[in-house]
Amino acid sequence: MAELIRTGIPGLDQVLKGGLRRNSSILVTGAPGTGKTILALQFIYYGAIDNNENGIFISTEESLEVLDQSAKNLGMDLKSMVDKGKVFFVQKPIATLKGGLSSIKGLVDAIRKNNVKRVALDSLIFFEYLYPRFDGNKMEFRRQVLIFMQEMKKAGVTFLVVSERSVTDFDRLTYDMMDFVFEGIILLSRIRKGSYFERVLTVAKIRGQDHSLDVYPVTIGHDGLKVLVDQTPFSLVEKEGDGFK
Repeated sequence: MAELIRTGIPGLDQVLKGGLRRNSSILVTGAPGTGKTILALQFIYYGAIDNNENGIFISTEESLEVLDQSAKNLGMDLKSMVDKGKVFFVQKPIATLKGGLSSIKGLVDAIRKNNVKRVALDSLIFFEYLYPRFDGNKMEFRRQVLIFMQEMKKAGVTFLVVSERSVTDFDRLTYDMMDFVFEGIILLSRIRKGSYFERVLTVAKIRGQDHSLDVYPVTIGHDGLKVLVDQTPFSLVEKEGDGFK
């Protein structure tokens, strides 16, 4: 059987029935404000804390200072792990990205050199700026993502990638070409409940691995992001109730 690793996100390993398959590539996708970056940070941070696995967090937007402050508010001392050489932070501002292999090669070299076993990329826009898929270059964009994923597998890395999604209504969800590249897809969304929205999570697919298909509530607090596996989203209960009236 394939080796499973714990994600570090409370509740998610139960949804995944044991964790993520080692060396797999997972897309974490959803609307802004649903917890995608937090989930990716916890995956890297708790991988180093609980599993002694070095990790790299690649950011295209936020600086280490901003992420460190956010992490502190969620119970993670990110900077201390960076100082200990267990977590490596790489900032690749999209304004400075240029096409070609130079941006990729440096990352792969750093991953191998530092015995990194977990990599989180926030976000997929990193590859979109290197290989724009709206300039007649869709296949090259996809090919380069696949090449990088293959390099991650060769290095023994479990790879988590964050992406934005315009439609996050699970009943109207459509899949992009890139969704089929990844072995797993974790969807985060918001469902309206009266005057406010409730965060929810579901696992759309994990290739070659059993997992729950249910929709679960998600909370974000001082101890980070949690998946409430013993609860049904109140918003869904109300929606189903309305359907029987």
